Amino acid sequence: MRVHDTKTSGAGTVLLGIVAVGLAGMVGTIGLIHQVGELGPKVGDIVAFDPLDRMSRDMHARIAAIPAADSPGVACVLDVRAMHASGGSVIIEAHEPRAAFAYRVHWSGERSSNDGADCGGSADLLVNIEDVETLAMAAGGYGVPDSKRLGNFWRASGTAQ
Repeated sequence: MRVHDTKTSGAGTVLLGIVAVGLAGMVGTIGLIHQVGELGPKVGDIVAFDPLDRMSRDMHARIAAIPAADSPGVACVLDVRAMHASGGSVIIEAHEPRAAFAYRVHWSGERSSNDGADCGGSADLLVNIEDVETLAMAAGGYGVPDSKRLGNFWRASGTAQ
């Protein structure tokens, strides 16, 4: 065979095309994996429990949280029904990917539970990603209540015109 034979150059072109498509697919896959890693909750995300919003009767999650202060063996409970009834919010303050309880959150509200496991009106806690996602699902997602309701509240109180 000669070097400039049409069969040889055609096979080389096909082989070069296969390599190019393979590299493009690999780059796309790596980009997708990078984006999937960023889909979880982020520092600064807020989960707000609004007593005016409806909540599913089936939601009975009680999440054991560890106080962020070094208090071994002391835990409290984030009961989504109690949090929803009295209102409050959880803000993600920090994330340590290598820890079992990777998310440091700040709870603020009237109460986190209706029993002796209450975290109080304000607490810095450690929870895992599944717990954060459960809280967000119970609250209807991440973010604060819609601005229409807040606007109506301010108008009703006579503070805004």
